[in-house]
Amino acid sequence: MQAEALKHEAEVLIDLVANDGCTQADSIMELDVNDYRDPARFERERVELFRNYPQFVGPSCLLREPGDYYAFDDTGIPLLILRQQDGSLGAFLNYCSHRGAPLGDGLGKAKKGRLLTCPYHGWSYDLQGNLTGVPYGKLGFTDLDRSTRGLRPVQVEEKDGCIFVMPNPELRFDIDETMGGLGEQLSGFGFDNHHLLGIGRVETAINWKMNMDTFHEFYHFDVLHPETIAQMSYSNVCHYTQFGRNHCMSAPSLEINQLRDQDRACWQPRDYLSFVTYVFPNTVLFIVGDHFQTWRVFPLAKDRSVVYHSMYLPEEPADGAERQEREAYFQMIRDVAVNEDYGLVERIQRGLNNDIDRTVLVGRNEPGVQNMHRQIRDVMGY
Repeated sequence: MQAEALKHEAEVLIDLVANDGCTQADSIMELDVNDYRDPARFERERVELFRNYPQFVGPSCLLREPGDYYAFDDTGIPLLILRQQDGSLGAFLNYCSHRGAPLGDGLGKAKKGRLLTCPYHGWSYDLQGNLTGVPYGKLGFTDLDRSTRGLRPVQVEEKDGCIFVMPNPELRFDIDETMGGLGEQLSGFGFDNHHLLGIGRVETAINWKMNMDTFHEFYHFDVLHPETIAQMSYSNVCHYTQFGRNHCMSAPSLEINQLRDQDRACWQPRDYLSFVTYVFPNTVLFIVGDHFQTWRVFPLAKDRSVVYHSMYLPEEPADGAERQEREAYFQMIRDVAVNEDYGLVERIQRGLNNDIDRTVLVGRNEPGVQNMHRQIRDVMGY
């Protein structure tokens, strides 16, 4: 979002604060409790939403240099995404064509910036996935046609500083349809050039959708976070905008009214507002102050999920003291989610894991939660 658009967003939020306002959905939404506990629904979602639907991998700056790669298997299909020598991206199923060992785990760097080497028997591949080396090949694999034993590609796309991959190698996707116009919203926030501070991993005893619900409304700030988030941002005040299946919610800091006394030409809006952007089906981008964070949620079981929390800074910390300060903030944000949100929501999940029929209500002041469930219903045909 560029400077003028940021100023306009600040004006919208100042008005919402003055009127104790929040973007409203058309009506209350009622959810079937089986959305959070039914094993058949869970298995269908894991296939249709995580294997057969494009996944947000991260910002472009996750893979800065040729040979940088990121590998993960949380969709149920092992994937490896890498930056090729010409600056483009490649993506492959992450298993060696010999015995199936993964070629990388998490963030890594190709050997000499150009080779992926299997940790089991040393088979090697170039950044285009071609099989280039077979140790003792003249003895053990004399009839091997290397041209047919390269890594199997999957579709990967990069646009507007965002990387998406299709886990299922048989399927294709349209990047413009997937982003739904998010590019303009995300422009100017450094998705192509920021520095990754770190990635944290948290397992929860919560259905993946209920996990995601916690990110999509600001209604709970005063009650659940009185000493943390509520000390920084207004409760139940947000401006909601939809982008295809995705959406963005902006929120004002408690100091936003200070802008009223400043010359608009001198405004620095990022000091006074933040954004929670949802990327369907399982990612939240949190843009606040001078940095941004990503939260990627994946299903483990019908009542368990895992969260990957990443933080990106405008540049690498200048020294150990700055790094320690940034890492402490990074940990604090995750601790709030774990101790305050997840601690309560895990109890909610336990209460839903019984045979009692009931419904879950989502208010008009929770348009983000409503949109997520509406889009899931649409894809799944519920």
